[in-house]
Amino acid sequence: MATPPDLTKIPLAVNPSGAPPNFDNPPTLVDEARATGVALIVLGGLCLAFRLGTNLKLSKTFCLDDYLCIFAFAGGIALWILYQLNSEDGLARHMWDTPMSTFTIAAMQRLTAILFVLALTLWASKSAILALYIRIFGTITWLRRTCWVWMVCMALFYSLNIVAAGAYCVPRTGEMWGGNSFSRCSSSAWLHVIVGGFSVAADLIILILPFPVVMRMRISVAKKVTLGFVFGTGVILVVLSVVSLWLRVIIFKGQDSTWNATLLQMVSIVEIFGTISVACAPAMSAFWLNIFTKTSLWTQITSSSVFSYLQSRMSPSRSHVDENPSFVSPPRVASSLQSPSAAGSEKGSRDIVKMTSYAVVDDENSLAPSVNHSRV
Repeated sequence: MATPPDLTKIPLAVNPSGAPPNFDNPPTLVDEARATGVALIVLGGLCLAFRLGTNLKLSKTFCLDDYLCIFAFAGGIALWILYQLNSEDGLARHMWDTPMSTFTIAAMQRLTAILFVLALTLWASKSAILALYIRIFGTITWLRRTCWVWMVCMALFYSLNIVAAGAYCVPRTGEMWGGNSFSRCSSSAWLHVIVGGFSVAADLIILILPFPVVMRMRISVAKKVTLGFVFGTGVILVVLSVVSLWLRVIIFKGQDSTWNATLLQMVSIVEIFGTISVACAPAMSAFWLNIFTKTSLWTQITSSSVFSYLQSRMSPSRSHVDENPSFVSPPRVASSLQSPSAAGSEKGSRDIVKMTSYAVVDDENSLAPSVNHSRV
């Protein structure tokens, strides 16, 4: 009877340079993956803490976008832990330095769990920004409807992705982990390319959505630039999505899959916590305008001669900060001029998201007359 091969001595692929495999001290991305995760978790946690603290201070409540951010943050941490466990087990190396024995049952189970957690986390993080748009621009019918529709479309897509991942990677009745289930799961790399392409499209739509409204607001150019900067931070997410798609294509082609998969995992962590940070940008602005600028420290800064000099040089026509450029305002109350049906529908829409609005302008009259304010 033939002796089974020793999988601890067989690499996953042949080194293109012709060099023998290095199983003892090979190049690895495990430290880079750990450092990236820790840094992004800290950054995302700080942004989320500022967001939740600002909302509690100014609105006394959490809304749908807050809960989605919390869910995405928890999912991001779970993903990083799963990634890190696999990396520390040897999956952060080049394929030619990774023995076949690295793919243990535990590693395959973690890889399958990653597919489920990643889909839910991506949906929650992207939907948090759309829910934020509903909160900010809730009076604009087309934008509100588009956000709800796109949230549902993303939910359907990522749900189908979870179903497909389960069909490919979860052992069928009578199967064990490994063997056929591993081969079947390995052949599903095309699914990751589709997810990457969809994420690019989703981020582009999320980036573009608020700009038609911002450009039609009857506010100063300076305020438009400020709002454009706040919402334009989504450009970073689009770039990360494109990089993620590129890495998915490389993995699909079978080019050093373990190394590039680790790079993809790092980009995914940056994308998730970057999305959370972008979703917190308006709240960070609200913290600055509504909390920090009313502290004694800010009063001391603004009363200094240096600040007065800089202010006179940069904006001679203004001697003080706008009193109400707030991103956060109390809940909107239906106007007495509204019809009962309009007021009722406004209340219904507000109740759906437990709406305590981020107002990006001092009053809704700042919107151009051509913008539709009706609510359904």
